[in-house]
Amino acid sequence: MLGNLANFGSIIVGGLLGIVFRKWIKKDILESILKVVGIVVLIFGIIGVLKSMVTMEGGRLTSHDELLLLVSLVVGVFIGEMLKIDDRLFRFGKVIEKKMNKGAFSEGFITASLIFCVGAMAIIGSINAASGDQNVLYLKAAIDGITAMILASTLGIGVLFSSILVLLYQGSITLLSWALGDFMSQAFMDSFNAVGYTIVACIGLNFLRGEKLKIANMIPSLFIVILYYLIRLIG
Repeated sequence: MLGNLANFGSIIVGGLLGIVFRKWIKKDILESILKVVGIVVLIFGIIGVLKSMVTMEGGRLTSHDELLLLVSLVVGVFIGEMLKIDDRLFRFGKVIEKKMNKGAFSEGFITASLIFCVGAMAIIGSINAASGDQNVLYLKAAIDGITAMILASTLGIGVLFSSILVLLYQGSITLLSWALGDFMSQAFMDSFNAVGYTIVACIGLNFLRGEKLKIANMIPSLFIVILYYLIRLIG
């Protein structure tokens, strides 16, 4: 669990540095930085989807799991909208904002949590940690620390609290990997990452456009992928 703890600490340290730096940066500069971050996150998400779904076979590019991606997102968003996940998280963030007297908590918390939790490094690193290999999580900790500093400088203190969710999420994967064994196949990780990186790309879009997508309502899509592979494993 050392790698998960290192990741947890790096987000807190990076977030604190970002909050300190934002005091000396003008608002219009922060907004410009936020748009640049959005472009990078969008590109990062697109690359992740392509790496998860596109392979080279016989000198030709081929793709897979397009139908699973579509069904997972459609069903997942339907569930998210019915449960009003985004609205509930937003209201939860507002309650914390009021108690802490800090603004813009919700956006920072949700955005940072999704960026840090969704992706190959979070899954693979946590699985490797179960066998004692912490290297991937140490690398992720360094990347997340820098990302947290940039996000916190624009989105505020909510970014720091995402560290708690990261610790719980990655720690759970580490513990579950001992029990699930073959379930964590390459096919599963590719499908899971394809959906996850699609969500990351949508986060990037939200940085750039006025009308925001309700990203949190897309989270159930990830569980649809898990359910699909559980059914296949049992069958």
